[in-house]
Amino acid sequence: MFEFQRLHWVATITGVLEVIKQNVLTLVILFIVGSRNESPYFLWLIGAGLLSAFGLGILGWFRFKYQLLEDEIHIHKGIFVQKKLYIHKNRVQVTEISAGIIQRIFGLVSLTIQTAGGGSERAVLSALDAETARTIVDVLNPKNAEESEFNSELSQAEQQISALPNQGEHSHTKLSPPDNHQPHTTHNPEWTLSNKRLLYLALTSGEFGIIATILGTILGQLSDFITDENIQWIVDRIPLIQQPGLFFVLFSIASVILVSYLLSILSSIVRYYGFTIRKVGKELHISRGLLERIQTTVPYHRIQAISSTEGLLRQPFGLESISIISAGHQQGQQQRSLLAAPLIYSHEREAFFQQFFGSWELAQGISQQTRQELQDSTQDVLSSVHESSIPPQNLLESNDGHELQTYAKAPGKAFFRYLRRPNYLWLFPTLLGLYWLPWLAWAALLSIPATLYGWISYKDTELGLSSKHLYIRYRVIARKQIWIPKIRIQSIGNSQHTFQKRKKLYHVMFSVVSGSHELSVRVKDFSFNAMNSIMNWFHR
Repeated sequence: MFEFQRLHWVATITGVLEVIKQNVLTLVILFIVGSRNESPYFLWLIGAGLLSAFGLGILGWFRFKYQLLEDEIHIHKGIFVQKKLYIHKNRVQVTEISAGIIQRIFGLVSLTIQTAGGGSERAVLSALDAETARTIVDVLNPKNAEESEFNSELSQAEQQISALPNQGEHSHTKLSPPDNHQPHTTHNPEWTLSNKRLLYLALTSGEFGIIATILGTILGQLSDFITDENIQWIVDRIPLIQQPGLFFVLFSIASVILVSYLLSILSSIVRYYGFTIRKVGKELHISRGLLERIQTTVPYHRIQAISSTEGLLRQPFGLESISIISAGHQQGQQQRSLLAAPLIYSHEREAFFQQFFGSWELAQGISQQTRQELQDSTQDVLSSVHESSIPPQNLLESNDGHELQTYAKAPGKAFFRYLRRPNYLWLFPTLLGLYWLPWLAWAALLSIPATLYGWISYKDTELGLSSKHLYIRYRVIARKQIWIPKIRIQSIGNSQHTFQKRKKLYHVMFSVVSGSHELSVRVKDFSFNAMNSIMNWFHR
């Protein structure tokens, strides 16, 4: 395939839909304005817009051409300005094959090629037959590409991979338990999200707040339809409400929340139905989706870090999700596509890592015994070799050749800083508005959940260092954990403001490549001893 090719003509339909999708906000505004406008010119304006969308879709398909060579792909696109994109196989980070409703009708797929940058470096071929798409993926993801030191570690670990424990109805696996050291009977380990876990995932999804906000905004724009007659019509059909008033308002709010929650459940089921992760050679193949089937291919040597998120609704049940941070995926926009496990029990994490990522150190985080030793110790930094504690002066060095791991937590002198920090969010706005709005004094009750959040954040802040990996645990709203190979860390820095100097506290920042930008993680208020240990570890 060395000649320029055009996409299937179905790309004109997807092009039209893409134009409409990009201008959906404009269409909503026109709909709101048009509902109050009786002029016939408005209908002509809507018709002209739809015709323009069809025209742009057809022209976009006609001007789009691609050429597949032995080690790269050339793409020419653009309606008024012709853009030429050249993507070499050594620059490809992630490839994603998806099939929406339209593609499925015609037996086609859409292929997305992502490099380490963003913007124009992300190429989408929206209508290809499956065989052509697979050929392009095979060319751009060579199986025998030269590996770095990190890749060598992963490939060696593949021979020692243990299987994920069989959890019965909770998950499906084709492998034997990790304690079984017999040779594997399959070359492609696989883990599938069961229907029961899919239901748990949907019920504990935190997206209903976003959907509720969208619904509230839409309802706020439909003031012409919310009339006294319509309200009375609703009241007459609800026995619990005798007349419009407080109960009606509460009922309306509860209805919006309920509908939002049901929509979030439906959205999660549609998005993650049939989720499967499969290890094929030196790649991970992740597929998911009910209406639109998406398959993402991630080479191991493109993985920059792995993260875990424990939401407020999931943490009490020991549930979490595991995500891959890749240099070629735009985490802000499509982070869900790189979920390695949408819902997994915390005690399964270490076996899951061993199965699909090899021997990542500190996969289980900091053990409860080590955490207790940190709590009991007067030091906020602790180093250990195989359960035996040693003084922190000999960081990451061991005379007997065993690997040394170092752990650190937020020191006791930072405790009240963690308690105060969340209270600043309500304290200063309340003090400023108290003169005009005396009832804002009730906002002082917010100090209870804010202080509780600060206490939990203090308890959750910790990190671990091994010879090859960095482990960080912290809390935003959900509790997050992140594992970063040492060779993938782009930079480490620290900062100290005036109020931290007296207690010798520092913020420490870590960054890795993520999509078209760097992903930064900051742990707050660590001691000079811990900060110095981290910097020494990084420069080794």
